[in-house]
Amino acid sequence: MFPLLRTAVRVEPLRGEGLTNVLHLVTLADGRRAVLRQPKVARDLPKFVVPGAPEVLDHNGRGDVLVAYVEGRTLAESLPVPGRVWHNIGAAFRKIHRVGLLHNDVNLHNVIVGDDGSATLIDWDNPGLGNPLDELAAFEEHLYLHGTGLPPEFWDGYGHRPDPDLLRLHRVAGCVAWLASADWREWEADRSLRPDQLDRVRNWRRLLCAWLTDQFRTDFSAAEVAVLQHRQRPEDRHEHRGPQHGE
Repeated sequence: MFPLLRTAVRVEPLRGEGLTNVLHLVTLADGRRAVLRQPKVARDLPKFVVPGAPEVLDHNGRGDVLVAYVEGRTLAESLPVPGRVWHNIGAAFRKIHRVGLLHNDVNLHNVIVGDDGSATLIDWDNPGLGNPLDELAAFEEHLYLHGTGLPPEFWDGYGHRPDPDLLRLHRVAGCVAWLASADWREWEADRSLRPDQLDRVRNWRRLLCAWLTDQFRTDFSAAEVAVLQHRQRPEDRHEHRGPQHGE
């Protein structure tokens, strides 16, 4: 495994709510605590440093990573949280979005809330480039699955609030893509998932279907349909560029 693990004085299973990693909490000889994350399916690690992400102490070619442990509780466990925490969560998103990166897995179990009100995004397995609106819409979707939404304090920390109709369209597109993905079949086939985890993802799917059905009970204007089809505002389109779907 990792040379640093030879200095460990304690290794214990860590019960997390993630669906794709096996986790262990490691106490090193110098007193530091770290999390050993081992993916169920081997993958490549990102080749760049993410601002604000927990320090990576070691990694290997399979995708196993030893990362600094972040004290606190997940946002899922901490809800409801005060406005200052939402402000800090918004600031954490701003920090990565302003350098052009996305976390790409912004569920509530990947946000750690500290006792001091701090907020840290963890589990940086798949960061990449993309439209921040897709990530904000995905985070809003996960909050919906936990029975809440984004308060004004989040947008204060983020620095600005996108147009609500445009954000809604990104959420609709993301919801359709998620429901059409292979995630659900893979989770159903994963024998390592606990019954409560399977119940959770099945309930997610029911909620997503119900939300999407509600959206299409309302009338979409022609402009909204254009945005959904082309993932851009109608006024930004050039009529002679041809189809935009493959870009």
